[in-house]
Amino acid sequence: MTLEMTGNRAENKAIGIAQDHAAVVLQAAKTLRMMIEDWMEGQKERQKDLFNKLADLERQADSIKRSLLDELSISETMLRRSDYFRLAMTMDDIADICEATAWDLAGLEDYKPNSQLKKQIKTMLDSIDDAVYKMRQAILLLSQNSSKAIELAMEVDAAERAVDEGHRKILQELYKSNLDVLVLLRLKDLTQHLEEIADAAEDAADAIRIIAVARGH
Repeated sequence: MTLEMTGNRAENKAIGIAQDHAAVVLQAAKTLRMMIEDWMEGQKERQKDLFNKLADLERQADSIKRSLLDELSISETMLRRSDYFRLAMTMDDIADICEATAWDLAGLEDYKPNSQLKKQIKTMLDSIDDAVYKMRQAILLLSQNSSKAIELAMEVDAAERAVDEGHRKILQELYKSNLDVLVLLRLKDLTQHLEEIADAAEDAADAIRIIAVARGH
């Protein structure tokens, strides 16, 4: 077996593990959204169960990340190893930030946002869903259609820009409000973490794009 064949086999295995990783990360983002939506509606019944589910998903994501890093560490003939390392780390960041955002909600348990803020947060969540979902779809297509993977990765960038815009609008409203300082700071942390999820998805999409371009040639 040639070195090139060995490298291709290792890369295909890495893509498979990355696909599993992305599936868990997407579930973490969806679970966080359920927690935030319940919080905005003042529904506390599911929060503990959802938090536990999210924590479990974060552990699963971390375990898959380690498996991918272990695979990369022994695949010395594999091209683009550094890009797969980057992909593993940035995807795992999404799960980590989702869990951190859930902790933000604990400090806002007794605060219910007004209709305007709820609408703005929902808009951010829609764009985050779009970014993480398309990131996962791009990874699924790495082994099938590099051109389509690149296209989806570019759509992740667009979704991230929409999150940035939504974040700026929320901050403008918060700074004009008469909220208690502690509540304002916690809301700022919450929305900052939401933006960081989209940033991590964009970083992952950048790695996907580099890998896809190389695989397409």
